[in-house]
Amino acid sequence: MKTKAWELKDIIMMAILGVVFSAVYLAVFDGGVMLSTLLTPTGLSNFSFEIIYGVWFMAATLAAYIIRKPGVALVTEMLASAIELLMGNSGGLTVVLTGAIQGAGAELVFALFRYKKWDLASMSLAGMLSAVFIFIYELFYLNYIELAPTMLMAQLAVRFVSAIVFSGVICKLAGDGLAKTGVVKSYAIGAKADTGKIYDEEDE
Repeated sequence: MKTKAWELKDIIMMAILGVVFSAVYLAVFDGGVMLSTLLTPTGLSNFSFEIIYGVWFMAATLAAYIIRKPGVALVTEMLASAIELLMGNSGGLTVVLTGAIQGAGAELVFALFRYKKWDLASMSLAGMLSAVFIFIYELFYLNYIELAPTMLMAQLAVRFVSAIVFSGVICKLAGDGLAKTGVVKSYAIGAKADTGKIYDEEDE
């Protein structure tokens, strides 16, 4: 069985992804504000951020997919959030808290699979549980609880789709693409690529 202890290369990869996605998160937030403005005349502004919400789970799922060790999803997501805050996000320490909540959702799914199942289904589920975790938090922090139940269900449904697309499909394709280039050959995903088993479960 391969060791699950972090190595220096794992920390470096997590740091790289943290920096990359912190910039992505900031850019997407600005995009969400613009989208909200565009959708306001249609009465659909509540869905502006839901459409792109899955982007905020990508650091967790992509890092976990590449490294495949316990704690990677949670820590990378928190790291991305912390760097995002340092880069100018005006949300204060709540930004790091939301990162922890989202990362915990993804981490829990990979843990339930005992860090052995790495496919589109597990990554999509990781994103969806991240969506559930942060949605519960926002029910109270953003007073979503005051919205009509039908609106809440519609927003969560759109958020699920976004999670599947961004943290599931796109991260899966990105990870597989990196594996095929050999850039991540020293990581678990690279070992699978060498054997042609990118899509399979981790060996016992």
